[in-house]
Amino acid sequence: MTENNTKNEHSKIDVFVNGIKHELTSDDVKVGTLIELGGGNVKEYDLEKREGNKGPVIHTYKNPDEVIEVKNGDHFTTHFKGPINPA
Repeated sequence: MTENNTKNEHSKIDVFVNGIKHELTSDDVKVGTLIELGGGNVKEYDLEKREGNKGPVIHTYKNPDEVIEVKNGDHFTTHFKGPINPA
């Protein structure tokens, strides 16, 4: 493989969560990690991928353990779904 075809595990990826830039070192990240970067509790928030800053929602992630691939410049917001009442 050429250098251009391999993932650079040490490269920095900038993503935005709730309008704040965060620098990641991997392009694979848990949804819950992004929710927490946005200041949310994974039990009370979903993650929304957006088309640019304040753009329309492209996808809503509800499973905090799901690992997603992020790209440099991706925008996300956290969406409050409410507290989960214990059974």
